[in-house]
Amino acid sequence: MNDQTALITGASSGIGFELARCFARDDYRVVLVARHLDELKEAARLLHQEFRSVDIVLLPFDLSHPESADQIYAETNQRGFQVDALVNDAGFGETGYFTNTDMQTELDMIQVNAASLVHLTKLYLRDMVERNSGRILQLGSIASFSPSPCQAVYAATKAFVLSFTEAVQHELKQQKSAVTMTILCPPPTDTNFFQVAHAENTRAAQHPASARDVAQEGYDALMDGAARSLPTISAKFNFFSSLVLPDSMLATLMNTQLHAAHK
Repeated sequence: MNDQTALITGASSGIGFELARCFARDDYRVVLVARHLDELKEAARLLHQEFRSVDIVLLPFDLSHPESADQIYAETNQRGFQVDALVNDAGFGETGYFTNTDMQTELDMIQVNAASLVHLTKLYLRDMVERNSGRILQLGSIASFSPSPCQAVYAATKAFVLSFTEAVQHELKQQKSAVTMTILCPPPTDTNFFQVAHAENTRAAQHPASARDVAQEGYDALMDGAARSLPTISAKFNFFSSLVLPDSMLATLMNTQLHAAHK
């Protein structure tokens, strides 16, 4: 049996849940973090149904609260868990003109998508570097590569995650550390993202990638110590487009994906 522990935020559904499946399949203890205990219990039930011997720990924390990262870290330490793999999957979006969207929602988004990700990374990465072992998977997006009108704050948080991850990856190499950090940049994926972001009728939501396939690609990249995972042709296209097209054209292309599907 594998005696390693993986902590996954946003683990009750979507890509986070599918990543938890990947770890459970490889006999990791999985520490599932999400806001709602009832959803975490359902995720645990499904995992136990498929992997009967998996050790599952449920931590219901809301990462829009700045103190949550410290509380999660304290809880895992109190239970004596060494977190060998950290997955910062938690995140959400909001769609609409910036002048019309809700400010508190967007401040919460910055906290969840960026600030809490940095906070958890800081806490667990220090331990990993000290013992010279560990893996971290950060959830980016194809929105990491270009401005996205009508999802301005969401795309900005994902651009932040990309820049932050690439900088720390370089630092780890300079430190000659065995710890690895990987960023997963999926295209539109079949999760509840579009419902939460009020974007379910947009073009981007019509042909989403499989959450299970995206998670497996990200998991494989994490285990290989890869710097980046672009899990579909669409994700690769967006990345390479960002290398050759001006930001104004990229913004126009992204904006078309957030038009209503019938237009």
